[in-house]
Amino acid sequence: MAELSVERGAEVAGPVNLRGLDELLRVERIDALVCRSGINVMYLTGIATPGTLGRHLDLTETPREAFVVWPASGEPVAVVSKIASEVARATSRVTKLETYRDYVDSPEEALARVLRRLGLERARVGFDVAWFGARRWADLKRLLPELEPVDCTEGLDLLRAIKTPVEVERLRHAAAVLDQALIDVFPTVKAGQTERQVHARISERAIELGAGSVHGILQTSSNPVLYGGESDARLAVGDLVRTDYVAYVDGYAANLSRLLHIGRPSAEMERLYATYIHIYGEAVALLRAGGIGGQIHRSIGALFESNGWKAGPAISGHGIGVWFHQQHPFLVEGSTDVLQPGMVVAIEPISGHWHVQDEYVITDGSPLRISATFDIERLTWAG
Repeated sequence: MAELSVERGAEVAGPVNLRGLDELLRVERIDALVCRSGINVMYLTGIATPGTLGRHLDLTETPREAFVVWPASGEPVAVVSKIASEVARATSRVTKLETYRDYVDSPEEALARVLRRLGLERARVGFDVAWFGARRWADLKRLLPELEPVDCTEGLDLLRAIKTPVEVERLRHAAAVLDQALIDVFPTVKAGQTERQVHARISERAIELGAGSVHGILQTSSNPVLYGGESDARLAVGDLVRTDYVAYVDGYAANLSRLLHIGRPSAEMERLYATYIHIYGEAVALLRAGGIGGQIHRSIGALFESNGWKAGPAISGHGIGVWFHQQHPFLVEGSTDVLQPGMVVAIEPISGHWHVQDEYVITDGSPLRISATFDIERLTWAG
């Protein structure tokens, strides 16, 4: 990731660190930023479009793109379709909107119009290039042939990775909503119910509690298909149910994993859970400022193996924030991401069906658990 020093807690507009943005503009020597991805549009503007409108922020070939233009001086401008403009006006911190007619006008032409109006048609401008489709990028370069583009994708990733206090509280709230949905539904689960039935109730409850949307998995241990979507497999006494849900609350994601045993667990099952939670605690202790993502991932694998357990899959954790859940820093093999105070990490030490996931703020000392509503010290059971 690009080297960029971001001063936490300084000059924020809602959750946006303005000083960090100014430094990105300075480091890259650019006159403006133009963002195309939902994750950056949401971060800079606050626009959190639900459902179908939300998909248009990320699909590269959508005819209904959204952009934000953030000049080094002057007010930012959001470019949205007319259909999306009402949601934008209701939720955006950016007050200047440029609209275009859905399915009739070219979003790139609307963006080029804004850049010309701001006198940026020949400027050095940063883009989150990774989120532009090849054909749309070619269209923009044809419309603005004298513009000098700079790829700022990684700089924006790092900027977002370090959270402001406002963002931490939003993430804490989103996690509380998702955990409460699980706390409310788990006691109602009975042997004989299907994965699909329980998943539907969890999703419904999360939305009732304030989530804009929710997705994820609920898989019982007798179902061998991992991440295959909720099925008609029935929960049986003795099964261990694994969850991995993402709930979005006001544009911020919560990604949590909890375990539910069907029927009262045996003494051996309780012992296994206590061993897993011990490993989990040692993994959490690795979340220290200065830690390297790839090294932490390997250390978590070693923790499992030293306890006689099988090392987990290709990921042990990731960042979380606005718009979606898997962001920098990544706890994966080969990751060079450096943990810094202010980052929020969803850590998920996994071995087989054993999977608990929580969110922690990286501090100058021990990590701080912000998804603290659910009691993970004991194995929850029902049915």
